[in-house]
Amino acid sequence: MNITNDETICDPAPTVLVVDDDAMVRGLETTILKSHGYRVLEAGNAAAALRLADQAVEIDLLITDYSMPEVNGLELARRFRLTHPKTPVLMVSGSLPLLRDGNEDLDRVELLAKPFKFEDLLRKVRALVDVAFPLPRRKRWCYD
Repeated sequence: MNITNDETICDPAPTVLVVDDDAMVRGLETTILKSHGYRVLEAGNAAAALRLADQAVEIDLLITDYSMPEVNGLELARRFRLTHPKTPVLMVSGSLPLLRDGNEDLDRVELLAKPFKFEDLLRKVRALVDVAFPLPRRKRWCYD
């Protein structure tokens, strides 16, 4: 908990880990989230994301692209949950119909189809953070 200039107690902004091998997409998502008060960690692949996850004390949401070289987003989510079992996951993909078929693990993963509107991303992110950290634990966020 921090105290802002007006002496109001607030929680630190939620931390979101954004993983996408496309630097432009990752950068856009990061910019959008930061402009709405989220703290953002970013990685270009699963290995980098897992290193960040091992170092981070708390990650409130994992946003990952499904289609990445070496390790896809679903496998990343499985590995990520070994150290962050309660953290929600938002999977972003341009091939959601294919992704839904035969993947039993998707009941624990929210999906967002590419291309998406910025508002859709923010709505999904906020909903997942609110479910993970419901009121009254969640107060207003502090901005650094």
